[in-house]
Amino acid sequence: MKTANYIFLLTLIFFLFSWLNPVAGNIDQSIFNTIYNDWQSSVMDNIMKASEYASHPTSLALGNLAVFYFGGEKEDNTTKLAVTSWAGAFTTTVLLKGIVNRQRPEGQHESRWNSSFPSAHTANWFALATVYSAKYPRYAIPLYGSGILVGLSRIYLGEHYPSDVLAGAAIGIGFGYLTLKLEKQLKKLPFFN
Repeated sequence: MKTANYIFLLTLIFFLFSWLNPVAGNIDQSIFNTIYNDWQSSVMDNIMKASEYASHPTSLALGNLAVFYFGGEKEDNTTKLAVTSWAGAFTTTVLLKGIVNRQRPEGQHESRWNSSFPSAHTANWFALATVYSAKYPRYAIPLYGSGILVGLSRIYLGEHYPSDVLAGAAIGIGFGYLTLKLEKQLKKLPFFN
């Protein structure tokens, strides 16, 4: 729990500092420029696009349905916890997008609800990864490693700034830990029966 709190707090401080201090904003832009401009290659294009597709809400929903459908009782309960965590992270990112309304790096966004801060793809992935990693520790490295790749893909593809991705990761991890902490209370809800 403490790790998620620290990540969230540091991301929030960095983001607010970047608005108040051009140096921090320049660091965010500089990291974005490096990943977006200097990392480009056909191999990276394929990896990052695959990562984007894997972290799309439809892919995440299908993956969770497969675990739920083909798994046993432990998998059923874990999937329900993971989806609960995901729902919290998704709702929070949408609300923050509407409040902050930060322009995406590539320019205009469709609406304030689809703005840059924070990264929903990253938040969703980390919300699920945190719960699944807690229940299946042997998968922690692949889950969090692929989460880092998801975050990098959002920058590489020009969708988000690094601070958007860090905030998304912090939100996802935070909701994952919160869901795990409230597991006993959540299991009393009809959704879990």
